[in-house]
Amino acid sequence: MTCFQNVSIVIPNWNGEGLLIEFLPSVLHAATYYQKKYNTLVEIIVVDDGSQDNSISWLETNYLKEVKVIALGENKGFAKAANAGFLAAKYPIIFLINNDIRVEIDAIAPLAKHFDGDQTIFGVCSKAYRLESDLFDGAGKLGRFHKGHWHIFMNYDVLPSKLPNQETRLYSFVASGGYSAFDRAKLLELEGFCELLSPFYWEDAELCYRAWKRGWKIYYEPTSIVHHRSSATIAKKVPARQVQIIAERNRLLMHWINLHNPSWLMSHVFWVALKLLQAVLKLDIAYWQTVYRALKLLPQALDLRQKERRFVVCSDKEILEIFAKQAKQNWVMVINNPSDYYRYIELAGENK
Repeated sequence: MTCFQNVSIVIPNWNGEGLLIEFLPSVLHAATYYQKKYNTLVEIIVVDDGSQDNSISWLETNYLKEVKVIALGENKGFAKAANAGFLAAKYPIIFLINNDIRVEIDAIAPLAKHFDGDQTIFGVCSKAYRLESDLFDGAGKLGRFHKGHWHIFMNYDVLPSKLPNQETRLYSFVASGGYSAFDRAKLLELEGFCELLSPFYWEDAELCYRAWKRGWKIYYEPTSIVHHRSSATIAKKVPARQVQIIAERNRLLMHWINLHNPSWLMSHVFWVALKLLQAVLKLDIAYWQTVYRALKLLPQALDLRQKERRFVVCSDKEILEIFAKQAKQNWVMVINNPSDYYRYIELAGENK
């Protein structure tokens, strides 16, 4: 019999009053449902990251008793906001969600059940559908190393009828920072998201890479359903070019901190150099700006690299083998585009 644990729900928020009005009620309903059905406790923490709208006053007016508000005072970025929530959380499971997530009423228990007695688990990610669309926003993530870089956002889903049994573990390289549950103790052991990657993007990938290297596991749980309005906060407030530069900078930093295989690291340096050359030929300075910004943070990245090497249990190649093996299973379907998704729906229906 599964022993369901208490849960802390952490929601970083930046100028998201409208999103909170729209989506927070679904979080409250899911929390109440989980508490009553499984006789547990759930707290909801909103970390306000220096909002200039009325987010805080709206929360205090409408949900003073139901929601704990942590006001950072100034905008510090997603990683620092989430980390503040992790430190304030008091329960063993942290369900981290964006402020633009609508949570299905029964979404929490399928995540929480994974933490019962499994000492190796670090995180579990939900299945996210995209709002105003019949497509999904995110599912399990496969990882592969190609051309000097990890490629870790390849979605997959499962064909249920082909699973060997219902207890089959579905690995995911990344547990999205927008809709995943984590072991609080392990989060704190890792010191949360790497704040070097502020203000946004790739924090969840870097965190999960560190977790895998420590020998911990991350799973995908397709029966935990949420709905996501993708990039509802960042896309409206930061120019797309800057978003691209910051995201690619953080991708580089993730590798410089955590990629330890010598030949893979040489491959990474080669491909970065080649991309710089290609950028010159294309008269595109964006990638040069990306690398320049990453190099400015290289001393801090190297310090973190030295620190993380002391805790490595699982090598880069061993992590790759986990996902290479899973990708070959006949119950896995890789989904790269809408056509793949519609094909998945067709096959899943045929195999029911």
